[in-house]
Amino acid sequence: MKLKRSLSIVTRKMVLAPSSYEEIFEAAVRRARKINGATLPRRKLGYIKKIEIKRIETANSYIVSRLRKIALTTPFVKELHPFYRELLSIIVDLNFLKKSLSRIYGAAFILNKVAKEHILAIRRAEDRASIVKQRRAYFGRLKSILEDLNKDFKIVRAAQIKILKLPDINPEIYSVVVAGPPNVGKSSLVRALTRAKPEVREYPFTTKSITVGHLTIGSTVVQVLDTPGLLDRPLSERNRIELQAILALKYLADLIIFMFDPTETCGFTLDYQIGVLHEILSSFKDVPFAYVANKIDIASHEHVEKMNKIARNLLATDKVIFISAKEGINLDIVKKIIERYVKEREKERGIHTS
Repeated sequence: MKLKRSLSIVTRKMVLAPSSYEEIFEAAVRRARKINGATLPRRKLGYIKKIEIKRIETANSYIVSRLRKIALTTPFVKELHPFYRELLSIIVDLNFLKKSLSRIYGAAFILNKVAKEHILAIRRAEDRASIVKQRRAYFGRLKSILEDLNKDFKIVRAAQIKILKLPDINPEIYSVVVAGPPNVGKSSLVRALTRAKPEVREYPFTTKSITVGHLTIGSTVVQVLDTPGLLDRPLSERNRIELQAILALKYLADLIIFMFDPTETCGFTLDYQIGVLHEILSSFKDVPFAYVANKIDIASHEHVEKMNKIARNLLATDKVIFISAKEGINLDIVKKIIERYVKEREKERGIHTS
């Protein structure tokens, strides 16, 4: 099955479950009451039968349609990208959700059967009292069936609302995640690379948000994400749920740009910054990394030398790019690195699809 390209596409037509069974039952009753037989000859049994059958059909059609839409428009977990499946598994009991959706969908078939039984009884009725009795019996059974679904409605509605609050990020396009300690200039880099005003997306289980910007390399749209509060301190300091939410980014990141502040004006020593990096490296082993040292516009010669020495000794690399996100220094080099990784992935995809 082809994965959906965006969460907004999956949820655009999602029909919310009612907050209680009374909501959907009363809506059905209101529709049935609009079928008014006051102008019809009350003494003709055939007309009375038509009116009461129409009332049952109207109410039943509305309820059955609503139940099926609730069940079928709520995203199936299997059709979601692994990034969203991972996040969803944290915020929703998927087993309970699946069972509740199944019961809601199954109830539609039961209600159709119930409606047919009472419509048939009305057609066979020999007096007005019997007709009214069958209509009332139908609505009594309808209310009872919906009441039995009340817990399922609440489970599904709670899950749907949580799904709607997930960050709407396109997991199918090339994604660059910018990581690093607070105040090193991550958001400045995202703004400088993408130019257009980045959009903010709430992220589950944190008090922070993901900032998303886009740039185009050739014909490829690249998504650049700033992750304040996520990949900015040692993962060992996180609780289990926070960690699981953060590690969901492994399904999203095609490249991680880790930012250093060699001037340490961010408030964190280089030793601390390296510690954050090592923990992220160990958790994102299959994701390529690029290293950027920001604030070159205010860095001294000693800052640069110290950064280079740490890079050679602790990272086994001399490929740290010195930039100034604020002044736009060497951003073209950063874009070229992103372009190289984008082309490498496109080449790999070409090999796999050929």
